[in-house]
Amino acid sequence: MKQKVNLFLVGAMKAGTTSLVEVLGAHADIYMPPIKEPHYFVDGLPKNIYEPSKFFSEADYFKNNFPDPLHIAQLKNEMQYQKLYSLSGNEEYLLDASTAYLHAPEAVERIYEYNPNAKILIVVRDPLQRAFSHFKMDLALGRVTGSFENAIQNELLAYRNDTLTWNSYMGMSFYNKQISRFEKRFEQVLVIRLSDLINERPTTLERLAQFLSIKSFSVTKTAHKNQSKELRFQKVFYVLKRLGLKDYFSKIFSPSQRQKIFSVVSKKARQHTDLCEETRTAVEEIFNIESNL
Repeated sequence: MKQKVNLFLVGAMKAGTTSLVEVLGAHADIYMPPIKEPHYFVDGLPKNIYEPSKFFSEADYFKNNFPDPLHIAQLKNEMQYQKLYSLSGNEEYLLDASTAYLHAPEAVERIYEYNPNAKILIVVRDPLQRAFSHFKMDLALGRVTGSFENAIQNELLAYRNDTLTWNSYMGMSFYNKQISRFEKRFEQVLVIRLSDLINERPTTLERLAQFLSIKSFSVTKTAHKNQSKELRFQKVFYVLKRLGLKDYFSKIFSPSQRQKIFSVVSKKARQHTDLCEETRTAVEEIFNIESNL
């Protein structure tokens, strides 16, 4: 690696980062590595964010499969992180787009120790919509079962008892303190709203280009990446995941085969959040304090 990674898209998760990465990676001055989210600067990722197959290891990936594209991993050492960027050329920026960095408590200091001159990008989304999108993703992956109402009711209780974790649906929709931590450490931090990226795309991308001091981005229609799906047999998939059978499924079928199977057993997710008025009011009051968008 000729230079240190100097551009970090730190989150927020389920706030449009995948669409933005596609724009960034298409620019001649920005190198996007094979693993979109390497998460090298976190001590450990909770299972509800990253739970790799029992047949996968980062060491085997770099030995046998690099540079095949991966969405997410957690790199264990500096040698792996350096190799991730070993195919870069003369790009001005090397990009790390690990979306847990925004909320993982240790990430700010670890990134700063690595490169205090790095530029930081943050994308934020309406906090309730982000939380709901996060929940729908977990349903589709078989990580959870039940309703969004029940999940939020449990998190409201945890919030009032001061036991809400940073990786919860509500916790990852809190932005104020998280953005402030990066702004206190790094001189160059740009916060982008997903609504601006969608509704004011040319202006927003030009602001991004000026922030990076590079040529303008080509303005294309916003593609909705990572659209949420609902499993037709969600409870069955939840049980299969708890039994560990999903790992064997991933080992037997290729990514393209898995995608075809998933398209058959899934349907477009509902867009309404299914919260009763009392729950919605309570959670929105908290988001007004903790996210302030």
